[in-house]
Amino acid sequence: METREDWLSQAVTELRPLFDNAGRPLPDKIRVTCGFPANNARSAHRRAIGQHWSSKNSDDQTHEILVSPVLDDDVDVFAVLVHELAHAATDGDGHRGRFPALVRTLGLEGAPTSTVAGEKFKSQYKDLIASLGPYPHAKINVPAHLKKQSTRMLKASCGCGYTIRLTKRWADEGLPTCVCGGSFQLS
Repeated sequence: METREDWLSQAVTELRPLFDNAGRPLPDKIRVTCGFPANNARSAHRRAIGQHWSSKNSDDQTHEILVSPVLDDDVDVFAVLVHELAHAATDGDGHRGRFPALVRTLGLEGAPTSTVAGEKFKSQYKDLIASLGPYPHAKINVPAHLKKQSTRMLKASCGCGYTIRLTKRWADEGLPTCVCGGSFQLS
């Protein structure tokens, strides 16, 4: 496969009969891509690695599936794709209703909100994944945490111990007088 989208689209084609056999056929219109999910893309502990957008959210009534570019392992990408396709096949259930049973039937393990490819899944899909060839992508290394914006407030203290914070604009106008009658100094 030349592109990530080719690889993902071919995987969807190969998976359609398996969803049919599980009693939850995939919708006809599905678009798959590699991209950052809308929420928690850079969070260290709650990083979203896939996302399904219902056809109800699409102007052309297509289910949209994103697989995060922080993944590059064939099995991991495939497992995320299966998880997100299960959302398309059970549209509206979220991680409840028909969804948990479907992901179990398809071999995924773990909590419905964070399924993983266990040994059964790896064994079950080994040949199919191999037939797709290597996933044509090198992962993007996103920092696990963002540098927090430092406060824009300046700290001013009086000799009596009273402390206030104020913006640079007001500090430039002049520091106020403390309730004790003393003067504030920028710390």
